[in-house]
Amino acid sequence: MNANELLRRYAAGERDFGGAQLRGAYLSEAILMGADLRQADLSRANLSGACLKGVNLSEANLSEANLSVANFGSADLNDANLQAANLRKANLIETSLKRANLTGAKLREASLIFANLSHANLYQADLHGATLYQTILHRASLKDADLIGAILQEADMRGADLSRACLIRSDVSRAILIAADLSGATVLGANFKGAVLTGAILPDGKMQD
Repeated sequence: MNANELLRRYAAGERDFGGAQLRGAYLSEAILMGADLRQADLSRANLSGACLKGVNLSEANLSEANLSVANFGSADLNDANLQAANLRKANLIETSLKRANLTGAKLREASLIFANLSHANLYQADLHGATLYQTILHRASLKDADLIGAILQEADMRGADLSRACLIRSDVSRAILIAADLSGATVLGANFKGAVLTGAILPDGKMQD
């Protein structure tokens, strides 16, 4: 299947495209709301500015895809491969990304408000200036992640790995960091007011009582 066939079939009312092979497809600004693309191969595809609200992309391969400014509101990206994907300024509000692989993903200024990233891998991800208000990051890996200026207010980061993460000027106020690992993290200018750090490993390696 190519991009034109997908768009033609979608326009005709079809929604089930599970397992579609669309590697490198050009779908910039495409409207695919509510489509079922579970287990589809969209690696290196261009979906910049696309409307993907409510789309099922569970277990899909989106590695190295251009997803900048795309709208994934309430989409299902559970277990998806988003390694090295470009999600700059993407709308991921209320999106489910449980266990997703976001290693090295570019999420600068992305909106992840109310998103669920529990057990997700965000190793070396670029979240500079991203908004993660009330985002669920339970047991997520944010090791070596760039969180400079990120908004993490009231985020649930219980058991999260934030070791060596850069949290300069980030807002972590009222976040839940119970048993989180912040060893080696850079927290210069970060706001931890009201954050719950019980059992967390602090940047200096000591455990918070």
